[in-house]
Amino acid sequence: MANATTTTTGQNTPVAGTTFRKYMWLITVQWPVGGGGFGNATFSNTADIAVGASRMEVCSQILDLAKRETGSNSLNVLFFALEPDQII
Repeated sequence: MANATTTTTGQNTPVAGTTFRKYMWLITVQWPVGGGGFGNATFSNTADIAVGASRMEVCSQILDLAKRETGSNSLNVLFFALEPDQII
């Protein structure tokens, strides 16, 4: 799903003829840190998502972003939301 989402990395290479819709996302993650404790963080942004993309694909991309931001490959998702950005 490399061309379906623009996240906080700003990476997006649109496929010609693809229609996008803007969504707002929020993810809260937790990861183990030395000494038996946990770190946690919340990230949010908007994403231009290709019509027809699956929620699982988008969630996986956002989780990958959280892994890069936290420096941890062992994240627990405590909360995830993905909703259309436009309020009607």
